[in-house]
Formats: sequence, C-alpha cells, structure tokens
Amino acid sequence: MLWLLLYFVAGASGAIIVSAVTAGDLTHHEALDEDGKFVVFWTYDEDQIEFETHVQTRGWLGLGLSPNGGMPGSDIVIGWVKDGQAHLTDRYAVENSLPPEDESQDWELLSGYENDTHTVLRFKRKLQTCDVRDRVINKDTVRLLWAWNDEDPVQDSGPSGPTYHGTNRGARSTMLLWTGVKETTLPDNVLTHDLTMANLIIPAKQTTYWCKIVELPKLDRKHHLIMVSPMITPGNEGMVHHMDFYLCHQPPNMTGIPHDHTGHDCADPNMPSEWNGCFMGSMLATWTIGGLNFMMPDHVGYPMGEDGDTEYVLMQTHYDNPQQKEGVVDHSGIRIHYTPELREYDAGILQVNDNFSPLMVVPPGVQDYRVEALCEPGCLDAFLEELGQPIHIFADVLHGHLLSAKMRTRLIRDGVELPEIARDDNYDFNLQLTRVLEEEVTIHQGDILMTECVYDSRGRDTVTYGGLSTAEEMCQSFLFYYPRMNMTFCGSTVHPLNTLSFMGVEEIDSWNFYVDRMNISIMSPPAMTNMSYLDVVNGISWNNDSVHRFNEHQLKGTYASGCMGRPATMVDWRSLGKERHLPDPESGPPTVNECLDRTTGGSVGIHNDFPITIFITSGLALITSKFF
Repeated sequence: MLWLLLYFVAGASGAIIVSAVTAGDLTHHEALDEDGKFVVFWTYDEDQIEFETHVQTRGWLGLGLSPNGGMPGSDIVIGWVKDGQAHLTDRYAVENSLPPEDESQDWELLSGYENDTHTVLRFKRKLQTCDVRDRVINKDTVRLLWAWNDEDPVQDSGPSGPTYHGTNRGARSTMLLWTGVKETTLPDNVLTHDLTMANLIIPAKQTTYWCKIVELPKLDRKHHLIMVSPMITPGNEGMVHHMDFYLCHQPPNMTGIPHDHTGHDCADPNMPSEWNGCFMGSMLATWTIGGLNFMMPDHVGYPMGEDGDTEYVLMQTHYDNPQQKEGVVDHSGIRIHYTPELREYDAGILQVNDNFSPLMVVPPGVQDYRVEALCEPGCLDAFLEELGQPIHIFADVLHGHLLSAKMRTRLIRDGVELPEIARDDNYDFNLQLTRVLEEEVTIHQGDILMTECVYDSRGRDTVTYGGLSTAEEMCQSFLFYYPRMNMTFCGSTVHPLNTLSFMGVEEIDSWNFYVDRMNISIMSPPAMTNMSYLDVVNGISWNNDSVHRFNEHQLKGTYASGCMGRPATMVDWRSLGKERHLPDPESGPPTVNECLDRTTGGSVGIHNDFPITIFITSGLALITSKFF
C-alpha cells in the first residue's frame, strides 16, 4: 500500500509529506483539490474513523462533512500547529460564516506537526456520536469540505480566530466507509490490456463527459478478468473524476477505428449515434476518483473471449476542470488483468432498472419524487431454474443522473422486505464506486429484486423524462454476482395508461405500445384522441399537491415488466413480460436507534436532513459561501 500512496501523492503535487503513513496504517486516501495541496488519509473500523490531513500550508486547515456540498448543516473540524503545539476544534456550521465551536468536542486530536511547507494533523471520531451537531458517518456518499489559510489564528474563535480562507476552499464527494475485495497475489500467467484515452486535450470547461471506442484483446479461448487497475496521467489526479466502460455490440461502421482516435464529447451531436447503444450493454468496469485496484473475489472471474463476445468497449470519462485549464493532455484509463487459468465461477452483471424513455416521468420542483423499477419475478425464477442454483451478489453499482438524491437495491422474500443489498441516501452522480458487499447476498427462486430512486427536481421548472442523456434520468442497479446466469437485464416501466389516466385518458392502443413504446395512440375519451403521450404529460399543471398525487397514482398503478437473455439461453424470455402492480411487502425488523435519550425516551443525534452515511453532486465544485 505504501508505494501506491507515495506514487499518488507525488503525482498530485510532488511535495506532500507522507512520513507518518505506513503500510497497513491508513488504508484510504484522496486529494481533495485538483493540485494535490489538500490530501486526506483515513481508516476506520465498526466504531470510529481516523483521519490524517496533509495540507500545503503553515496556517490553519479545515475539513467538513456536508449534507450537500454547502456549509450550513456541516460538521467541521478546524486545526493548526503553532509554536510546535497542535490545536483542533470541533465545530458546526449554521450559516455561511466561521462555524462556532460545538459544545461537545467529539473530534479527538491524536498528533500534529508542520515543516517548511505542510501542516499534518491526525484525529479521530466515533462514527455515531449521538450529538445533534455531528453528522453520522456511514456508507452513504459524503461531501467533504476543505479549506485552509496560510496564517495561524491567535485564538480559537472571535475576531482573532481563524480568518477567511479566500479561494483556498472547495468540496469533493467520496465514500468514507467504502470497502473493496482484499487484494491477493495475481497468478504468474496473468495478462494485461490497457483501455485508455489517446492523448486527449481536456476541454477548458468545468465539466466534460468524453466518449471513446476502445478495443478488447483478441482471444482464441475463454479467459477470466480478475482485476482492474486505474492508470491516471500524473498531474491529472484531480481532473479525471470517473470512468465507465460499457460492452457494446459491434456496428458494421465501428470497425477500423484507429487506436489514436481521440473520440467525441458525449454531448456532441457529431458523436456517432450508434455509440449510444453501447450504454445499453453490460458494464465491464468502472472507476471513480480515489479508487484503487478492484479485484474479483478469489473464486470468481469475469468471462472474456467466449464465442459471440464483443471486441469493443465504450469508454466514458468525466473530466472535472473548474479552473478551466487549457492544454492539459490526458491518456488516463484502466488496465485489465485477465488469465487463461479459469476460476470456479463466472461472474455476471445483472441490470435492474426502469425504462430509459419518456415513460419515466419526474415532475419539476419536488424534493422527494420516488420511482421503482421491478425485476419481473417470472423472469428471475425462469433463469434461476435454468441455472439450477441460486446466485450470490458480491457487489453493486447504483446509477442515476443529476436529479438522483437517494438510491437503494431492495430484496423482498416471502412477502417481507429484507435489508437493502445496497443503499445511498446522499447519492451523487459524480461518484459511482463499485460497492463491494460486506457479506454476499444469496438470491433464490421466489425472491423479488427492485431498484428504488428518489429524485430532487427543485432546480427544474419542466418535466424530466427518462433517457440516456445526463439531463434526463435513469434508475439502475448493476449487480455483480456468480455463477453467471443467462439473464442480462430485468426491469419495468410505468404502463403509459397508468400515467395518462391521471389526466383522464380512459383507453390506449396497447398493441402499438408494445410494438413502439412511444407510439401511443389514445383511443378515448374522444376529446383527447388527437393528443400524444407527451402532449398529455406536458399539459399537467404541477404544484405540491398534484406532484404527490401523481407519484402515489403511479406507484399504485400498473407496470409493464420484462427481461432480456443471452443468445445461449433456452428461456423464452420474450414471453415473460407482464402487466402487474408493485409488491407491497411487510416491513422487516425495525432498525435499533442507538441514540435513545435515556432520560426522556426521545431520540437524539439523528439531525441528518440527508443522512451522510456515504456509491454521488458537486464533485470538486467550489463552494461560493462566505467562509467555506
């Protein structure tokens, strides 16, 4: 681990002090700014988390846990080293100004020092302190605020306290309690192949999604992909935010793409339209900022080189360039490690999602609009029966777009809701880590899988529809599991009559709907037969009352569900589509509140409007507050 930390930090700034970091000591790290001047290391156990900050300043530094990337409601620690003495203060921000000290000082200073260029502080805290001014640290996405000033404060607070940081501040999303598969020694016969950008000049704008077609190795027999390693161009650690790799079917005009072809801006109309189809394929790999190597469990490998496999991958890279730097060249990507030495099980990736079309509707101006995607139970049962055994989920990728606020993958068994497979109540589109489960989840025949998404559309004044564009929405889980079955996709969409009946539509031509999802003919009432689906939905007058009535109407109405299988399957998956209602399971065992007030019996310490228990909105976006 130590060599990786040294490489990462040296690549970011070339000057960070890492003498306090030893192998096996602090297991996670991240540069919070694009220049690598504020680097944080951390480790955790089931009770507490320990941080060490390395910041290029000889003044004060601040690290905050924010619900949304802004300062109000943030749990903040500010510290410094003066005359050889380290100082640390626990604070809570209620507005955009210097946060006052918390009555309960729950952050514990462990050590601190400074040299000619840097200040280093180590401190720890319980994950749950039961203090209403401390944010709970769990597995949700968290926005880390960072700031510094080159002057030490004279006093902890008041006019002589920490002075304004100026432009030395920002926010970055991360997962503090993220875990990966423990790395083991790779076999001697492991092969590697690089999937990278080709000396791309990063556009001089804050946010860019860049798409490029890359080729997989040509194999004469089956191999197993067992590890993915990031390859980030030195100096670009703060700008390469995340990369997704989608397997795509090979269109005829995709052949002969030169290796040095730079690709296209994903939003550019000049990008070949057939590339969009790759987003419908399985995800081969994903990497997000701060991520290390992702290794498959010892008994599992992702199959490559089988008959009929694609040779092409769509690589989508998110660049974060808030300073709009010009002329930055990037050739980042990943290295896949694969071997002819096959493991016990083939890994599979199952997508459970809503339909990527205007049949998915998110009204404007609402904080918590809920969408459910159901894996058709008949599909899951049929493919598990064909497989002849249960499957075991070991990782999950939750995927939504810019309005996504909360996501979870649900499991229902025998009519009872079981604990979520994965959950993020503070989702950020800009951070999409592969969530390795602490314990594998076994899926049996009769089980029901669902993906639930909650959207916050308060920043929009028109309807947002489902679709592939980042301005549209998705609700999707990628479940990594073994052994591989022949089902690749399982999902649902709100039946169009469910949506249209809210506005008085009585009958549609369902045959047309199943032939062409957007060629929906309204049959009655006569006054609406000349209207299209979009005419009706765009004609709804939205307010708080109509939004919540519409959401309840959809969730209690009819859904169209179905699935898709691999060519090798004997399951007639095309016949398994159904029109059905969502299940209404019983709740599982209640969650124990560990912060019960022993005097009054009330609860304390929750105080998370968006619980920051940590798999994605502001990334490296700079905060325009008065202080942080």
